Amino acid sequence: MKNGLMPQAMWRCFQGSFMREMYRMSKENPRKVMAKARKCYQNILVDIPEFEKGDPFLTNILSAAMLASVYLELEEKPNLEQVTDFYHHAMTNNMIMKCFLKLGSKYTPKAQAKLKRQGEESVRRSERNPYTWCFRYETGRNINCYSAIFTHCGILYLLKLLDIPEICPAMCTYDYDMAELSGSTFIRKFTLAGGEPCCDCHWTRKS
Repeated sequence: MKNGLMPQAMWRCFQGSFMREMYRMSKENPRKVMAKARKCYQNILVDIPEFEKGDPFLTNILSAAMLASVYLELEEKPNLEQVTDFYHHAMTNNMIMKCFLKLGSKYTPKAQAKLKRQGEESVRRSERNPYTWCFRYETGRNINCYSAIFTHCGILYLLKLLDIPEICPAMCTYDYDMAELSGSTFIRKFTLAGGEPCCDCHWTRKS
């Protein structure tokens, strides 16, 4: 993947909050860690193929590459609880992220038709690019709820290649925060990172 507009924008958007929250998992100098991590981030992206136009998961893999680069550059590796605490605060305490999650709604016929189409397209895309996701959309009992069943996760694939799959749950649990910020209730019983055959994700709009 080229270090183009989106990868650079992702780094610039979150480097401040990553630096600010670094103390949650390390006593190292945040500026020095981020300086080293940026080079690592760029190196990670080199091995990731370009995402196809319209693939909704580009920001997900960039976020994973960013967290992975920081983790890899820490001299003393934090435990999962520390990584989770860091990632949740670094992402949530970011104005751009807050604004993004409040934009739009998935609880309209048009939005869910788009999700269904993306799910169908994801089957073909994941065959060509293992760094993206494969899922199927399922309708709920009404327009205020829906599900997505993921059978392949680009984040888990990347972290396994980097030999750090142990930090994947830190990103998995952030789904609950994203749902909360966007006015939804999120439920999941299984995860691919936990060794199960799928991630069964269910969203319901809060009244």
